[in-house]
Amino acid sequence: EWAGAATRVAKNLGVAQRPDVKAIVDDAVAETAVLRNRVIGRATVDLARDNPDRLRESDLGNFVADAMRRKYAGVGVQAAITNSGGLRADILQSSTPGGEAPGEITWGEAFAVLPFGNATVIETLTYEQLVAALANGFRPPCGDVSGGTGRTPQYSGLWVEFHCDGNVPVIDNVWLAEPGPKPTTPPLGPGDTVRIVTNDFMFAGGDGYTALSGGTNVLQTGDLLLDVMIEEIERLGEITTLPPRD
Repeated sequence: EWAGAATRVAKNLGVAQRPDVKAIVDDAVAETAVLRNRVIGRATVDLARDNPDRLRESDLGNFVADAMRRKYAGVGVQAAITNSGGLRADILQSSTPGGEAPGEITWGEAFAVLPFGNATVIETLTYEQLVAALANGFRPPCGDVSGGTGRTPQYSGLWVEFHCDGNVPVIDNVWLAEPGPKPTTPPLGPGDTVRIVTNDFMFAGGDGYTALSGGTNVLQTGDLLLDVMIEEIERLGEITTLPPRD
């Protein structure tokens, strides 16, 4: 069992390759090729992470969060939050891992972005719980990387103002709003609630998001986050613009 905080890196220790193991791997690669290489859409722009720092919103993070919010808007979801560390690869026009044409997006490329099998969770948060979750997420941008930088929030449906008091994030204002100019409507405050969708890793307190574990009216959708993203790519057909930022 791994108990350390460092990233594990596979090492080549000079062990001779075993033909029987290689045969198993080669067979699995061949059997999954049809699925992995299936084209699910196209893009004329790059959907990239904020890599390697993971301290800001990213084009890919916004795309995934927007897809989450859009998927469940019809059942009352107002905002979406996912974590930068859950995004494990970029979707680049120049990348053609399955021999597809440049700009084509394959199922395998989507899987490389979200390989963990996380599912979406819908819940209602109080204003205080939402603020606590965001304060946890903005710790890395304020210089507190003790828990890793993967907690930086990627969100949709929220317009957030915060500042750093040393290494401590202070949430100044939160609005339910689309990206664009600073909202002129009153921000959220005590007594308000927000219906959000997140992933089950964060809902269980992963990356320090313990505030998300206290939500109410919880709905475990059973939908894989990967499938939510693929559905959005297929819906669009061709991605020609980057998701807007607040």
